[in-house]
Order: sequence, then structure tokens, then C-alpha cells
Amino acid sequence: MSDLQELRIPHMGSVENARLVAWHVDEGAEFAVGQLLYEVETDKTLTDVSAIDAGVLVRRAAGEGEELKVGDLVGWWVQPGTGQEAIAAALTLIAEPSSAARASVREQSGAGSKPHLGLESRDGQEMPDGKPGAGLSPRVRQLARENGVELTTLRGSGPGGRITGEDVLQAAAQHRATPVSAASGEPARPAGYETLPCEARPNSLRRRTIARRLAESARTMPQLTADMQVDLGNLLAARSRLNAAEQAAGRASVSVLSFVAAAVCRLLPQHAELNATYADTHMLLWRVVNLGVAVDTPEGLVVPVLRDAGRLSLPELNAAITALASRARAGELRAEELEGGTFTISNPGSLGPVLRAQAILNPPQVALLGLPGMRRAPVAIDDGSGGYCVEVRPLLCPSLTFDHRALDGGQVIRFLNALKEELECRPG
Repeated sequence: MSDLQELRIPHMGSVENARLVAWHVDEGAEFAVGQLLYEVETDKTLTDVSAIDAGVLVRRAAGEGEELKVGDLVGWWVQPGTGQEAIAAALTLIAEPSSAARASVREQSGAGSKPHLGLESRDGQEMPDGKPGAGLSPRVRQLARENGVELTTLRGSGPGGRITGEDVLQAAAQHRATPVSAASGEPARPAGYETLPCEARPNSLRRRTIARRLAESARTMPQLTADMQVDLGNLLAARSRLNAAEQAAGRASVSVLSFVAAAVCRLLPQHAELNATYADTHMLLWRVVNLGVAVDTPEGLVVPVLRDAGRLSLPELNAAITALASRARAGELRAEELEGGTFTISNPGSLGPVLRAQAILNPPQVALLGLPGMRRAPVAIDDGSGGYCVEVRPLLCPSLTFDHRALDGGQVIRFLNALKEELECRPG
């Protein structure tokens, strides 16, 4: 079996489980260095696995949709130029691998076989024409997977017959317009809903992981939320001045989110108990701020992490947040970019005028700041002569959710007081 080499699910940070989404090389087909072999979905992201050597895929050991573990066997390959007789002789030694066999093979490699873990491809390069998945961007493949569209059934409307995102969405809309009949594997319906038309859409691995983690968070962490009203008048004026300079220099405008994130990074070293993890007998107070920023994506909520965010200037922080969010929506994040957060900011106000931004904690973090929509409202203002006048002011009411095992209300209110002062008096 010395001619055959193994293709396995690669290690991806702390990821343990993965689902094989799609193969992009057929059995018997040659592949080049850097060519996309297959896609896997983890609880964190969609990952392209590309070849680190040239070869020929001899046989697949796992099918599309199959759930696997890191290190599991997914196929066998040989070096280019290997003779058919040698391949045939080696194949006689291969039995169809079961899940149990795959698990045992994880512990010990077969004699004479060389594991080929592959290389994660993040550059979004397209496949050469003539291969399965030719010319498909990661975004098109992701749309197809989200909407249950089989790409091989589509006729592309793009240049050279290339399949576009619009092609996928149109096919998905046509599919949804067709009533869905009960199918094997569909969950049992609640009593009274047996005849109600519906679409049974399978939950992705990420959706199931989000559900499990949020349920675990709510069950194991006593969570409370405190709110505070902040006047953004000075911040908006400072933002206007800064953005005029940034635009004159050809740079992007700085968001209100970035002003808040910068203030949080300045304050957390002075309120270390919020940048921490609770561990029964100890509090682990982290010495750097690894800032998680919640991002709404077509695949669901993800929280990419900006490491040591306190080292960045306000424009640098803004650029880093924008880049991370863009890559998150495109499904281009690396697994390690979703790990190691010490404090999270959620910004649902960017999606609409929500009045309150209470959120569930992201374990093992002990605090999360939610930002609702900014609103303008009348406020009683001290007129300086012992009386009050009413002005319409731009207001933001941040919500700080915290783990009551780790934090008391006084610590949280002191942090919110400091944040209010930073945003109102020293916004830049």
C-alpha cells in the first residue's frame, strides 16, 4: 500500500468536528498544488482545503454532507505518473471505511501510508475551467449551500456560462415556491401542525453549535444586564471633524462603533475584572484586550476577534473592524480569528432602530456590551442658572450584560459611568 497516500481533515485551531460540504475533485482526476480539493463546514466557518502536493485522487472515503472529526480519513491519492497496475493493486487492500474505522484510524496511521492533511485556502481564487466547481467564487458556493441548491443543475448566466450568485438565488426562490412534502429525516411536527405546509430546512453545523453554546451560556451563567444613557453630541461632532480629515486623506470614515470600541479598549485595563474569565477558585484577568465584534452573516452570527485591540489608534481600529466584518460576511475567516476573545461588542443598532441591546454572553467571557440604535429625544439640560431647558439630543443606551458569578452590580455601573464620561467628554 506504499503507493497510496491518505487525505485527511486538517487541524484547524480548536475545531474538533467538521462536515464535508462539497468535493471539487473527482475520483481519477489529477490535481495541482494549491488546487481546491474539498470544502468543510465547522462550527466557526466554511473552509476550503487545497492540495499541498500534486497528485491523483484515487478514491473518496467520505461523501458530501458527512460529519467528520479532525484527522478523519476522506480519501486516498497517489503521485502523478503512478501506474494503473500499482493503483489497482493498492486498491485491493482498501475496504470501504466506516465511521468507526475512521475513528480508529485517527489514532494510528496504516503502515506505509502518508497522511496528507491539505492546506487551507483563503485567497478565494477560482478553479480552472473544466473542473467541478470551475469559476465558482467562495460566495457562490456558500449561497448554494445555504439555500440547498445543487450547482450541477444550474446553467450559469455569467461570462462563459459561469454561475453567479443571482443564478443561485433564483434557483432557491423557485425551489421554495414548490410545496415541500414530508421526507425521510424530517423532524416530527408538533401536535396540531401535522398538515401545515412547511419547508424542513436542515440546520447547519454552525447553527447547531450556536444553539448549543447559547443554551449552555444561559443555563450555566447567571446573567444580568445594566443600561446607561449616553449623550453622543460631542462624539458626533468629533467624528465629523475626524472624518473630514480622513476623507481628505483618501481614507474611510470612522464609525460610531469604532469610537465606542476605542473607549472600551482604553477603559478595560482599569476595569480588569470585566476583561476576564471566571474559573471557580480564580478569576483569570487577561492582560490584553482581544476584542470580539459580533457580525451578522448569511450563515448566522459570528464573533471574529481583533487581538490586542488596545494597541491600535482609532482609525486603525476602525479599519481592522471593517476588514474583519467584511471577511466574516464573505466566509473568509480563519478558525484562529474566531478564538481567544476577552470582551465582546454586539452592535444590533447597525441593523435597525432597536431600543435595547441585551445579549447572551459568549463563554468564557464575563461581559458583553450591546449597542442599540442611536435615537434623538428631548432631554432636560442644565441651563447654568439653576434651571433647565429642553433640547433634542442624540442618545445611545448601551447595555452591559455580565456574569453575576464574576461581577457585582457596582463594578458594572462604575465601568458604565467611566464609559459614559469617555464618550461624552473625551470621545476621540
